[in-house]
Amino acid sequence: MKNIFKRDNEPEPSAKKIAFVHHKGGTGKTTSCLNIAGWLAKMNKKVLVVDLDPQGNATTGLGIDRKTYEGSIYDVFFSQKNIEEVILETDSGIYLVPSSVDLMAVEMRMARQINNTSVLKESIESIKGYFDYILIDVPPGSMLLMANAIVASENIIIPLDSGVFAYETLEVLKTLVTDLHEELGVETNVMMVLLREYSTSLLDKRTTNGLKRLLKKFLAKNGIGDVKVFTIPFSRKVYWSQMKGMPMSHYAAPSKVGRAYKELAEEVLCYQYE
Repeated sequence: MKNIFKRDNEPEPSAKKIAFVHHKGGTGKTTSCLNIAGWLAKMNKKVLVVDLDPQGNATTGLGIDRKTYEGSIYDVFFSQKNIEEVILETDSGIYLVPSSVDLMAVEMRMARQINNTSVLKESIESIKGYFDYILIDVPPGSMLLMANAIVASENIIIPLDSGVFAYETLEVLKTLVTDLHEELGVETNVMMVLLREYSTSLLDKRTTNGLKRLLKKFLAKNGIGDVKVFTIPFSRKVYWSQMKGMPMSHYAAPSKVGRAYKELAEEVLCYQYE
């Protein structure tokens, strides 16, 4: 990989940092992260994806074999490597900080560590000037990794499925964000909510639309009614693009779901960052 950190003049910090957050699995966090990253890269933005999930789906979803690299975000967390040393460039032009299965033990190892919620923020401080966007794929289950991602990001995107519990789980996420604000003084902004369809059936679409209305009421009730809720159409092409190790922008850009993710990337580009 070419040395993207070798420049004559030190760049000004510029990266917009966005975490894809939900404490529940199967909501489409990784899919949304990779596909928005793909379109941003196609729009000539320099994008870094940080894979915090021990399963490494973002890593394999960008075509990287987990057996072929030596350093990961786990090494960065425990000061075994600098983050610059583990960044990879993928075929889609997206840069990647790969995951490691060792992240499964991160809660136990970091439990007594001082300032253990700001490790990721401190790690990316030195590289944020080299990227336009840093997108963080957050795993379900690990509250410490989720907290690190939220603390490191100015904005979060919340992906949801269309299941009956999607609305209820927003309360849990709301509690986490509130606690981080009260205990650490962390201000986090919800950029958008993404609602993924289950299928193409009309019945499921009605369920999705009903949930979308409930979500808007929830957001308005909690003082964030200006947050947009986007619906992502169901498509098997998403599965095949991940098998090929490419985002939809590079695999099936003209498809309905490809255009939907392009719209989201354009929304990210036009967003009024504070």
